[in-house]
Amino acid sequence: MDLTEIIENQDFFKNLIAQKEKNTLSSALLFVCEDDITASKVLILTATLLEYPAFEMFNENSSEFVKIEKNVDLDVKVYPKNNEKLLVADSNEIVAEAYVKPVNLPNKIFIIKNFDVSTEEAQNKLLKILEEPPKNVYFLLHTKSEDRVLPTIKSRCEKIKISPLDEKAIEKYSDNTLANILGEGYIGKTQILAHNENLKVIVKFAVSLFTELKNSKQVILFSKRFLEFKDDLTLILQVMSICIEDIIKIKCESENLCKLKPYYDDLKDVEPEFSVEALCEISKLISSLREKLEFNANLTVSVDNFLLKMLEVKYLCK
Repeated sequence: MDLTEIIENQDFFKNLIAQKEKNTLSSALLFVCEDDITASKVLILTATLLEYPAFEMFNENSSEFVKIEKNVDLDVKVYPKNNEKLLVADSNEIVAEAYVKPVNLPNKIFIIKNFDVSTEEAQNKLLKILEEPPKNVYFLLHTKSEDRVLPTIKSRCEKIKISPLDEKAIEKYSDNTLANILGEGYIGKTQILAHNENLKVIVKFAVSLFTELKNSKQVILFSKRFLEFKDDLTLILQVMSICIEDIIKIKCESENLCKLKPYYDDLKDVEPEFSVEALCEISKLISSLREKLEFNANLTVSVDNFLLKMLEVKYLCK
């Protein structure tokens, strides 16, 4: 079963289908989903729902689906153009394009990804077109966080929350334990992780930052290994955050709630070395490193400083 079939069977999408059949579907939909992979597939599948009476015939490999995904469909436009965040120039283009009639399909559709990182000015430019869209024009917006979307934008959209699946539901689609844990209930993310050949190595390394990093002399070695996984740094930080949660659960004698069960014994062994205060400070360091990565800070310097500070708070907060 591919991801499109899984999405079609979820309640939120069944509701979209029902609204489409009743002709009550809003012209502006705001999808709230923490997983980019799942959200991207949902946006494309919704576009096919709007454009094709027999949309259920299409899957991720169909030409119609692929055309939208590659942004070469004349009537389904994907923004932002730079694949990062919506800019004023993008918004101006969307407004102008909205008044151009569809070329081949019944509707003109605008897919806008990463809307939560758009500039405020870029969002404001879309207010009028969202409130009074031309006939047969739809806007499909995705955000990870509602808080970063202007209230005036949210008031013009129908909000659709894409919630993660529970552990048992995920296990129906994947038997990869680590991928299921790190996928956080999102099928798209879980599938990508399950196909990552280095997943076990990456997770083991992230755990080793708690179990094996003991002094500043080791920082250079660990920093070098950190940088070897530069394409998976976000994943390493995610695993580190889970390690912190699990160590706290062990302290609270709630071992049954630990997520990284394959590494439970390792984390239990080092639990006495980390105070709750130290773990909270390390969590802040992880958040800070994430921000630096987003702003393209010097990677080597950032990682070195992160590891040194991690050691520092570990020993100062005992």
